[in-house]
Amino acid sequence: MIPMDKVLTWKAHLTEPHMREMLLGSAAGLTIKVLAALSLFAMNVVVTRTVGASEAGLFFLGFTLVTIVATVGRVGLDQAVVKFVATEYACGAFGKVHSVYRKAVSWAVFATAILALTLWLNAAWVTDSIFSIEGFEPVLNVMVIAAPFIAVYIIHAQALQGLKRISKSMLVSSVCLPAGILAAILVFPVTTAYDLSKYFVIASMITVVIGRFFWKQSVSNASLAPPSVSHDAAFISSSLLRKTCMPLWTVAIVHQVIQWSSQLMLGVWEDAQSIAFFATAQRTAMLTSFILFAVNSIAAPKFAVMYNSGDHDGLKRLALLSVKMMMLVAVPTTLFILIFPEWLMRMFGDEFVAASTALMILALGQFVNIATGSVGYLLSMTGNEVKVRDNMLISGALTIILGVALIPAFGVIGAAIAYACGVSSQNLLCVYQVNKQLGFNTLLFWKA
Repeated sequence: MIPMDKVLTWKAHLTEPHMREMLLGSAAGLTIKVLAALSLFAMNVVVTRTVGASEAGLFFLGFTLVTIVATVGRVGLDQAVVKFVATEYACGAFGKVHSVYRKAVSWAVFATAILALTLWLNAAWVTDSIFSIEGFEPVLNVMVIAAPFIAVYIIHAQALQGLKRISKSMLVSSVCLPAGILAAILVFPVTTAYDLSKYFVIASMITVVIGRFFWKQSVSNASLAPPSVSHDAAFISSSLLRKTCMPLWTVAIVHQVIQWSSQLMLGVWEDAQSIAFFATAQRTAMLTSFILFAVNSIAAPKFAVMYNSGDHDGLKRLALLSVKMMMLVAVPTTLFILIFPEWLMRMFGDEFVAASTALMILALGQFVNIATGSVGYLLSMTGNEVKVRDNMLISGALTIILGVALIPAFGVIGAAIAYACGVSSQNLLCVYQVNKQLGFNTLLFWKA
């Protein structure tokens, strides 16, 4: 039986506008995020069963490299766009909302196109000198074309998140691309990673179109129409945007190091099959994180608005409420993965059962990520971007050191340990900084 004081606490949450929107909005976002998780999981299963472990490894390695290029090319704009769009929209500065959007898209296109062209021109050297995996060069040459499109659709997703169009944001960021690739595999003949790479590019282009359509639809009302008269008050300062982006750019780059370096190091020291084993295990373990993304999509802009308005007590309550919501989903999901790892990995093919232990290690790392709450967003949205950067640098260095030490000797298991330690350490360090800078500990969520 649920204690009466807990019932009263949840009722109290529903009476506060921010808390009620957090609960109801997260529920709607959770539905979309479940769809996203299922789409990604289904895509991974169909990819591995359609082309086999080795070809799937080439595709996942290309996916990883292009994701890194697109992330670096966004120059730290992801969280900055959420922050500025949310705060300016809340203040009614609609001209600045448009200004942030236009600058973010143009900066991301320019930077990512340069990086993608550089990688495309050096694809032969990258595939021969770093990875030395047969058949990877033609796959990379095609997939890198998608990098600018990925950067742009993520900017659209972040801008929609700042406007609180959460369902649309998550459809663009997490559903459209895997769903498009999955549809292509089911409709058209696919036998190799090269075939997949072409559909990957097409799906990324279509996702940009959908993101642009959602943005135009969301800002079509009069209150968000672009200003007819140009004046300073209608535009966000480029220097202010850059000042916010620079620490977050470092954060984004190091996050990619933590997220993907283990897979890249497997590409250096192991074969394509090992990459496929780790990639599928990592993506399966990340199923536990769909609640984190669903809650963050609602919480992040609210953190910025509440901190900006001086509502520090409300900020604390919202942060701790978000952890409670995450744990309600994360605990049973993680337990399911830990109890049935072999069954889950067998869905990709019988040979993938070899990655069952890696899946368990990765799931534990993701659980720590969820249990700490939205600490990275809390710091980023409250003017503590430099703290996030410093924490990321420490965790990134730890991930690389462990990867170099463990992967040559232990392969996929070593990669899983390196990644799990990296993702856990970054969030635990952020918990410390939230406690120090904002005055509360997200690990003590039950006290709220």
